[in-house]
Amino acid sequence: MPIDSTTIGPLSGARIIDLSAVVSGPMAAVVLADQGAEVIKIEPPGWGDGVRYLGASRGGVSAIFSLINRNKKSVAINLKHAEGRLIVRRLLAEADGLMHNYRPGKMEKLGLGYHDLVAEFPDLIYLAISGMGDIGPYAGQKVYDYVIQGLSGILEAQATRDRYEMVRTIIFDKVTALTAAQAMTAALYNKAVGRGGTLVKVSMLDAGIYFNWPDLMWNESFVGDDVYYSGDLADQYAVSTTADGAIVSHRLNGAVDEYDTESLLNLFAQHEIPVARVNGRRDVLSDPQVVAQGTLREVEHPEAGRMIQPRPPSRFGRLEAFPERPSPGLGDHTDDVLSTLGYSQQDITTLREQGAIG
Repeated sequence: MPIDSTTIGPLSGARIIDLSAVVSGPMAAVVLADQGAEVIKIEPPGWGDGVRYLGASRGGVSAIFSLINRNKKSVAINLKHAEGRLIVRRLLAEADGLMHNYRPGKMEKLGLGYHDLVAEFPDLIYLAISGMGDIGPYAGQKVYDYVIQGLSGILEAQATRDRYEMVRTIIFDKVTALTAAQAMTAALYNKAVGRGGTLVKVSMLDAGIYFNWPDLMWNESFVGDDVYYSGDLADQYAVSTTADGAIVSHRLNGAVDEYDTESLLNLFAQHEIPVARVNGRRDVLSDPQVVAQGTLREVEHPEAGRMIQPRPPSRFGRLEAFPERPSPGLGDHTDDVLSTLGYSQQDITTLREQGAIG
């Protein structure tokens, strides 16, 4: 029996079991959910995904969790409990894909590794996100975004006055998420045309280096002599202070701090020179282009109240509709989802008493 058939979007009908946590996996899964896939998020009972408690929040709901987990269902399952793992297997019988971002070896210890499941579910797409991959001297290391920033070369590119500087966003968590979402979509296509399921591996290190390579690493791309080396592409651009703010453009030959921002924007536009005002973070909300595009939307969250979030960035022809369900509370859908799998209310009560579910 289908678990849900009420979605909209180009991935409507796809069903993903999301065992991931924090950012790289959940953000990948929300791309799929925003495009219509049914995403069932599996969380440990009691605490749930730790990102529920990260950063700005209201009503017990963090802003980051609410965005990267909207349009999903939350089912609280204890994967350390045999009955909990059995529930996951029953979910997989009706799913197209499973995704997780546990360190290599963890899912195998739970009996939920790809090779533990492929015989029973030969058409399953199994997406494993890791920090460093599953071989090599760093494979077992716990990884956060700043680790990949350090390894990938980007800190040197960010350096100012001989001091390394961090990128002030979790850039490689998010790059990995987008890479993984595309990989899952490719695997769904592969399955749809009859080539079956597959194991997909995405590491943050691979995704980060792939992301950096076209420009930051162009001087490292040639083997041998006779190479014309070049400065960084970013060296061609600069932020210039104006009389009432700042602009970003191609590097200018002189100061423009005697001119107001609007006059400079108009002058550059007349000559088709790419330019933008430097927005503060709060300014983004009212930028006229952002407003005209309808990029940001005000949504109502049942616990957090009114919130501002971006709409899904991909727009599919005339299909303007997209799912708009708020992020779920921990275990909000446990009973409903288990009921569709054939568990009775007494079964569910017993499982809860045993600690298999929350």
